[in-house]
Amino acid sequence: MRVLSVISLFTLLSAPVVAAPVVFDFANLKYSGGINTGFLPTDGIACSGGDLCSSNIASSLSGDLSFTNGGLTVHAKGSYNGGAFGSRAAVVQDHENGYNGKLSGKDAIGAGLGVYHKKDDTSDDNITEKEAIWLHFDQNVSLSSVGFRAEGHNTTSWIANATFQYSFDNSTWTTGLLPKDVGQFALSHTGHDFYFRFGGGSKADQFYISSMTVSAVPEPETYAMLLIGLGLVSFSLRNKKG
Repeated sequence: MRVLSVISLFTLLSAPVVAAPVVFDFANLKYSGGINTGFLPTDGIACSGGDLCSSNIASSLSGDLSFTNGGLTVHAKGSYNGGAFGSRAAVVQDHENGYNGKLSGKDAIGAGLGVYHKKDDTSDDNITEKEAIWLHFDQNVSLSSVGFRAEGHNTTSWIANATFQYSFDNSTWTTGLLPKDVGQFALSHTGHDFYFRFGGGSKADQFYISSMTVSAVPEPETYAMLLIGLGLVSFSLRNKKG
């Protein structure tokens, strides 16, 4: 019985740990009566009439916006014209009072994260020509989908086959199609870092990052601790048997 218990415990601990999906719904931001509500960053600065920014864009274009949900934290930084992330560009979470809570579909309304690269110029708050955004998670995550919104805070305004680009190392870039009428782009990758930028050819179009759906992935040291625990249980059972 003790041997079976050890075997059962080993099977349990060695099985893949599957965490529940966590949605970072950046499009969930409203502004009324001088108050922001929704999915708020932990470090946002009020800017542009209800939006939240990574810095005071009247004087500086820098910093990051950080969001926490389900025990996970992500930091968003902007870049312009290939410059360093978090310098010469600010991240903005654009508000939308018509936000309806839908992650996908033709009737989904909401904005999300964009980039500013001109001081005190709020005329272009999404991710457009020469702009990029970097989303860095504090721990390893498995990404399953990314939400995008068009200029009109919807999923319908892009032209057919409009493109964007993504990378996992800020070096190798892949072109994808902006999800017209859908809003969600399936993207399977495990890591800490995810990059998105304007680009992909003659049909490149502007966009917001409206959401990310991720699951926590235990770090290697977590598995090591589980195996150590298994060893201690096994040792204890052997001593009792003796």
